[in-house]
Amino acid sequence: MDTTARRFLFLLSSTRRMGNSEQLAYCAAHHLPPNATQQWLHLQDYPLPYFVDMRHHTPYPLPTGNALVLLEATLAATDLVLVAPLYWYSLPVHAKHYLDYWSAWLRTPGLEFREQMQGKTLWSIVVSSGDQTEVQPLEATLILTANYMKMPWGGMLYGTGSRPNDIQDDAPALERAKAFFKPVTKLGDTIQMPMPEIKKSPQD
Repeated sequence: MDTTARRFLFLLSSTRRMGNSEQLAYCAAHHLPPNATQQWLHLQDYPLPYFVDMRHHTPYPLPTGNALVLLEATLAATDLVLVAPLYWYSLPVHAKHYLDYWSAWLRTPGLEFREQMQGKTLWSIVVSSGDQTEVQPLEATLILTANYMKMPWGGMLYGTGSRPNDIQDDAPALERAKAFFKPVTKLGDTIQMPMPEIKKSPQD
């Protein structure tokens, strides 16, 4: 990907402001090239109505309100970064709810969401108080999502912390953050675990 054209969307999904995962994301973003643009959205500031599965009954309407804001930001980005603390071995509710809306956008007539998402790179920045192996379910979810959407998987930046500002004591994570956002040259070139081919959407 041409670094001169990179547009990063950071989606903050913690229920806590300036938590450890957000701090680690700022550290990584600080080392982006000067010509890379950044947009930061806290998903808690853009609440979405409860997602309703309508795929077998009626077409999904065009997004409005906060859903439209998130959709437009998503489509404008070349790189999507989900920033999350680990909640029960998975994504926080705000991040999961945002991804649920992808199912609607995939089926919204005229939107061609999947086609527009192809080639965008998906990243994650995650902080947990436990062992890194506990993050594997979350990472697998995002890798499968990237595979299905034909998006390159950029990788996961992992840090350790629980109490406020603990991430500042994780020197290895802060060091990894400096070179985390390297360009991804082809689909799946940084995937570290075998994943099955996904032919159906997660809700089929």
